[in-house]
Amino acid sequence: MIKYDDEKLADCLCEDCPTYPKPTFSFPKAEGVFCAKGNILKIQNKKGCMCHHCPVYSENNLHGSYFCIFGPID
Repeated sequence: MIKYDDEKLADCLCEDCPTYPKPTFSFPKAEGVFCAKGNILKIQNKKGCMCHHCPVYSENNLHGSYFCIFGPID
């Protein structure tokens, strides 16, 4: 499992992903790095996944996708 930190948040593509909800009161803009934190926003609808294109994904040798729905891998 990877550790969440501000450096990873800066590199994270979650906010630009089609599955990530548009920012509202319920879905703040600053959320991301779901591969470290899991699905804290209770995202449910798959609309495309950018995990494989993310620097955090490649730098941490991650596998899988839709971390915003399924959470981090162990």
